Amino acid sequence: RNLSILDKGGLLVDSGFIKAIGKFDKIRKKFTHHKVLDLENAVLIPGLINVHTHLELPAFLDETRAKTFPDWIINLIKAKKKLGKDDFYSIVKGNITTLIGTGTTTVGEICSHGISRDLLKKSGLRSVIFHEIIAMDSALRLPISAVRHSESLLMHPGLSPHSPYTVSTAILKQINKIAKQNRLRLCAHIAESKDELRLLQRKKSGLEQLYQFAHWDLCWAPRGSSSFEFLNRIGILSPRLLAVHAVQVTDNDIQLIRNAKTSIAHCPRSNSALHVGKMPLKKFLDAGITVGLGTDSLASVPTLNMWDEMRYAYRIHCRDGISAEDIFKLATIGGAKALGLNKEIGTLEPGKKADIIAVPLPQKNTGDLYSDLLRETKSCIMTMVNGKILYQK
Repeated sequence: RNLSILDKGGLLVDSGFIKAIGKFDKIRKKFTHHKVLDLENAVLIPGLINVHTHLELPAFLDETRAKTFPDWIINLIKAKKKLGKDDFYSIVKGNITTLIGTGTTTVGEICSHGISRDLLKKSGLRSVIFHEIIAMDSALRLPISAVRHSESLLMHPGLSPHSPYTVSTAILKQINKIAKQNRLRLCAHIAESKDELRLLQRKKSGLEQLYQFAHWDLCWAPRGSSSFEFLNRIGILSPRLLAVHAVQVTDNDIQLIRNAKTSIAHCPRSNSALHVGKMPLKKFLDAGITVGLGTDSLASVPTLNMWDEMRYAYRIHCRDGISAEDIFKLATIGGAKALGLNKEIGTLEPGKKADIIAVPLPQKNTGDLYSDLLRETKSCIMTMVNGKILYQK
C-alpha cells in the first residue's frame, strides 16, 4: 500500500492513541476542548523505527577499523574490555538522547550488559530488548529479566543469540525452545560476511582467528551450505526471528526466509564500513519478505541518526529500482512488522499508538516529498511516543 500524503493535515491524540486524522481545520473545529499544537511548516510522519542497535557501544569506529571482518570483531572485543559500568551508563544516555532528537521512537536493542535496558525503560522510547547470548558450551544461563515481560508497556523482552558461529547448536535449540514457551522474539546476526559462509562450509575462513582468540575448538563451529540453511535445519527460522544483515545470501536462502516468514534488519552503512558487501534489498522486497532498517552501533557507523541511514540506503539501492518511498516504509511500517509491533505502530491511522515525529517541511519541492525529506532532514521539530512529547525544538 502506498503511503498517503495529506496536505494541511492534523490528527487528534488522546490517551496515547491516534483517535482521528484529517484536515487540520476540521479536526480543530470538531474537537474544540483539546489542546492545539500548531506545527507550522512541518511534516508529521510515523516515528522512525531503528530495528537494530547496540546502544552500549561508544564511538569505536576508528578504534576498531580493520581490513577484514574477523579482525574488526577481535578489535571490538579488545576495545570493550577497557569500558566499565560508568562508561556504559554515560554512553547509553548520550545515544538515547541522539535517537530522540533525530526522530527514532522505537528501537530493537541488543543488550549485553543490562545498562541499555534500564535506561531505555526510563527514556520513554518504545523498545524490544534482545538479551545477547554468546556461548559455545552446552549450558544456557539467562537472567530472569531476559525472559520476563517488563511492567513498562513500552518495553518488550527478546533473546539474541549473537550469530550461528558464536552460539553452540545445543544452546541455539534451548534458546528457540524458551522463545516459543515465552512468546519472545529472536534476533541474530546472520550471513553477514563471506568468512561466516566459509566457516560453515569448512573452508579456510578468517573466523578461525576468532575461535583461537576465544579458546574455542573449530570442531564446535556449525556446518551447512549457508547460515540460513543451517538455522532452518535446526528449527530457528520462524516469524519470531529478526535476521540482521543477511548480506551473503543465495536465492535458495531467500526462499527459506520467505517460507519461514523471517524478517530482515538492513544495516547498509555498517555493511559498507565492515566491507561485507551489499544486501540484495530489491530481491527481498520482491519476494515479499519484511525488511526493517537499523543503524547498528557506533562501532561500525558514524551516527545513530536514522535519516543518515535512510539517505545512504536510498543512494546505494535507487539504481535497483528502490524508491524514496520504499525507504520510508523500511524505516516505519517495515520496522514495525520486523519487531512484531505493526498492530500498534508504523503508520499514522486511528487506533494506533501515537508515535509521531514532526520534521521541517523541505525548502525545495521537487514533487516527490519522500526524496525531498531524505535530502534535507537531519533532525526533528518534535518527537512523540505513546502520546507523550519527549522532545520539542
